[in-house]
Amino acid sequence: MENNIIKAADLLRQAWDNNEATSPVRDLVDSTNLTTAYMIQDYNDKVWQAQGRRRVGRKLGLTNKAVQKQFGISDPCYGNIYADMVLVDGAQITKGVISDLRVETEIAVVLKKDLTQTEHTILDIIDAVDYILPAFEICDTRVAGWDVKSCDFVADNAAACLVVLGTRPVYLTDCDITRSEMVTRRGDDVVSEGKATAILGHPLHALKWLADDLVRIGKPLRAGEFVITGAIGPAVSAKPGDVFNAEISGIGLISTSFAS
Repeated sequence: MENNIIKAADLLRQAWDNNEATSPVRDLVDSTNLTTAYMIQDYNDKVWQAQGRRRVGRKLGLTNKAVQKQFGISDPCYGNIYADMVLVDGAQITKGVISDLRVETEIAVVLKKDLTQTEHTILDIIDAVDYILPAFEICDTRVAGWDVKSCDFVADNAAACLVVLGTRPVYLTDCDITRSEMVTRRGDDVVSEGKATAILGHPLHALKWLADDLVRIGKPLRAGEFVITGAIGPAVSAKPGDVFNAEISGIGLISTSFAS
C-alpha cells in the first residue's frame, strides 16, 4: 500500500510540475478511505516543502451543498496553498490549463493567533481571526477531464491551483458575514450567486471544522496563515479572454482575467 501511495503522489506531482493531466489515482489505493487520500496529499506537501515551496495557508473545498452536487462529491475537504499560488486582486491568469480551469468566489480568513485546541469554540475562532478578504480560487485538477471521485479530489490537493486575494482588509467588527451575499459576473453576465451562510452554515463554522481536524493530525493552523473557506456559489468554467468581477456584500470587490 505504501508503494502505491508514493506512486499516486508521484503521478499527481509530476502532472503539476509538467502542467499536464494524468489518469485518476483511485484505483491505486483504497479509494473508500479518505485517510489514504490525505496521505497522498501529505506526501506531496513534504516533497514540495523540501524543494522550497512555502505553505502559506489552506483551502477548504466542497463546504457548499450546491458545489458538492456540482462535483458529485458529498464531503468537505481541504488542501494546501503555497506562496507561488497566490496572486493579487486584478491579476491576469496566464497559467496553462491542465483539465478545465474553474473560478470560485470565496472569503479568505487571515489568522493572528495559532489554533491549537483539541476542540475550538466559535469564540476561539473569532479571537484568532485578524481580518477577512474577498478571494477567487482558481481550481484545476491534475486528473484528465475532471474524472474525479472523493479520493482523487483530496489526493490532488483538493484541485488547488491559484488564489486571487483582495487587498483591503475587513475586520469582523465591521461586517456581518451572516448577511453577506455574493454576485459574480463574467463580463456583464451574472454567472454565480450565493450567500455566505451556504458555507457549512457560516464561514467561521467551516474554519472551526478545519482547525479541529488539523489539530487532530498534528498540523494546527498558525498565526499569519490564511484559509479560503469554500465557494459561496457554484464554480464557473473559465476560458481564455474571460474577465470576472465579484462582489461580496460587506466584504468587498475582486476581479481577475484570463489571458487570451
